[in-house]
Amino acid sequence: MKQNGFDVTEITRNTYDLIASGYSQKIKDLVSDTWVGKFEKSLLDKFLNIITKTRGDTLKILDIGCGYGKDTFYLSQRKGVTAIGLDYSEGMLSEANKAFPEIHFVRMDMRNLLFPENYFAGVWANGCIYHVPKYDIKLVFSEVRRVLKPYGIFSFNFKLGNIEQMEQNPKSYGGKPRFYSYYQIKEITELIVQSGFKTIETLPYPEDIFGEKISHLWVSKS
Repeated sequence: MKQNGFDVTEITRNTYDLIASGYSQKIKDLVSDTWVGKFEKSLLDKFLNIITKTRGDTLKILDIGCGYGKDTFYLSQRKGVTAIGLDYSEGMLSEANKAFPEIHFVRMDMRNLLFPENYFAGVWANGCIYHVPKYDIKLVFSEVRRVLKPYGIFSFNFKLGNIEQMEQNPKSYGGKPRFYSYYQIKEITELIVQSGFKTIETLPYPEDIFGEKISHLWVSKS
């Protein structure tokens, strides 16, 4: 998707390259010993528990939009889990490799996942789906479904709203432009069903973050 002649995905990626260090520190501060960090760990635990009920103890998990790698690292601490972190920004991956050198991180576009079919037991995507233009979201969901094993679990969060736009001064970290898509729950769940998934649960964050409402969704490959 282009806005004023510019590719919004590339603009967003370039922004994360530029702000990687400062943004990573702000996210660390946001989740360190706060309700946000505790709540997001509970979401990760729920994700892992749903998978292990049907898959047993040996799991491959993909963390899309891994940022500086905090969730990839958390997932990898569960016994039997092999977690791979994926991000489109070289700057963010540089921060991830510095923070967690023992974890495998790769640079990749979520619209084109270079993994075999039926490869992962679960795909986690925290803080990244809302950067995808609505024009491309079915492509992302299709790629996630392709790399998931039958009945594999996909879990992600999204921002509540009705618009998609380039934001020059995002609330989470101002000063550089990033693209955002906002969804109503009915809209995103309908897209999920159309993409070959079955909704397991939708859970809103208990409070706004940076003045925005966020919900989390768990779905299975049907």
